[in-house]
Amino acid sequence: QGGCADHAVFERMQKYQMTGIEEPTTEISSHVKAIDTIYRSTDFSGIRNISFMVKRIRINTTVDEKDSSNPFRFPNIGVEKFLELNSEQNHDDYCLAYVFTDRDFDDGVLGLAWVGAPSGSSGGICEKSKLYSDGKKKSLNTGIITVQNYGSHVPPKVSHITFAHEVGHNFGSPHDSGMECTPGESKNLGQKENGNYIMYARATSGDKLNNNKFSLCSIRNISQVLEKKRNNCFVESGQPICGNGLVEEGEQCDCGYSDQCKDECCYDANQSDDKKCKLKPGKSCSPSQGPCCTAQCNFKLKTDKCRNDSDCAREGMCNGFSALCPASQPKQNFTECNRRTQVCIKGQCTGSICEKYDLEECTCASSDGKDDRELCHVCCMRKMDPDTCASTGSSRWEKHFARKTITLQPGSPCNDFRGYCDVFMRCRLVDADGPLARLKKAIFNPELYENIAEWIVAHWWAVLLMGIALIMLMAGFIKICSVHTPSSNPKLPPHKPLPGKNVRRPSQSPLKP
Repeated sequence: QGGCADHAVFERMQKYQMTGIEEPTTEISSHVKAIDTIYRSTDFSGIRNISFMVKRIRINTTVDEKDSSNPFRFPNIGVEKFLELNSEQNHDDYCLAYVFTDRDFDDGVLGLAWVGAPSGSSGGICEKSKLYSDGKKKSLNTGIITVQNYGSHVPPKVSHITFAHEVGHNFGSPHDSGMECTPGESKNLGQKENGNYIMYARATSGDKLNNNKFSLCSIRNISQVLEKKRNNCFVESGQPICGNGLVEEGEQCDCGYSDQCKDECCYDANQSDDKKCKLKPGKSCSPSQGPCCTAQCNFKLKTDKCRNDSDCAREGMCNGFSALCPASQPKQNFTECNRRTQVCIKGQCTGSICEKYDLEECTCASSDGKDDRELCHVCCMRKMDPDTCASTGSSRWEKHFARKTITLQPGSPCNDFRGYCDVFMRCRLVDADGPLARLKKAIFNPELYENIAEWIVAHWWAVLLMGIALIMLMAGFIKICSVHTPSSNPKLPPHKPLPGKNVRRPSQSPLKP
């Protein structure tokens, strides 16, 4: 798999993290590891151990933002165009090629990818670059992921599931439908509590039992595509890939290929086999190993910070003998985080503020007759008692929240996972199929031509009448225009002037003797 992070991700990491280049690489690595765990543990009708490895990573820095050859340099690119720009590059060397960005796309879109099919359809895993009806060559083994939604950064668990979802499209799965595969929409409280599966069309919180699993519907669809296409580009895994920027088992370091490597400590992937991805003589470490190594190839001191303080964990400090940043000390459980909408559990901002008061978070859904304005409120209920679900600003929970309404953060799921809250605290429903449908129509739309052909067959008499009328119109036009057209043939009558045109005649003056 190939990966690219555009300059928007780089800018975010440079602002909030300790390093610019290494952090996007680490983030891409965490996404790939997450989907590797999901896919490897899924039995696709007898096809097992589907795993993922990064073959190459490119990080677009702020310098690339001004590079005219960078297709992602413009700030205001719609999600359909963003995917198309990725697809216009040749990705024949990869099973899949993804771009990660930190852009806020319209309508709460977190990702977009081409859908694979067993046969007769372009898109998905193993697709090769070819010419399409719009006159451009494209690689449709592509997708894009953004880590921002309605002005807020997406939690890692949600972003990981989004990545698994988009790759699921590449593998041939459409969105889940039907009660069997969308239990989160069930009226049965037990089924609803487990949540929806990976390929659910709309929002996800990432913390339900089913959220990181494939439904039976998805497994059936993906199995058909794997059966047909896996031999086209899948390879045996297990060997480290020198040059992907990730230090894997058997490598001392990995700074990428010669055109990317700025590391004075590590041999790049274009070197000979006995040198590549190894430390240079006399060097203690490489920045590619972690943030606790200096550009001068020495370990940072114990007083050097390698990770900023967060809502749920204290700042990380180097230990003086490793390039890796040690785990941060977690803050006390039930410490409020994410602007008081959640609480810390074991160093992660994963619990709901409701849990602080021995309550469960619930969804203020409009289908229950609640005010639409409550859809983006944090709502709580007594455990396993949905009839007590009410906003934190209601009188029911006055003793805990003093009638102060706590609103969900922009980008949070709302209305029973049918949409996301925007910055105005309005629940925006997700049009899950809209962006890809629009892009398909722009590149190739065989249905359009099929519909025209069907209409002609059904209304042949109308087509015949229109043809006769067009012939008569053209004949009349030629007849009328022919008498007004000048000719050099002396045997033809002189042409007539066009109606309404003044003819200027020479004036007659008397002859003078």
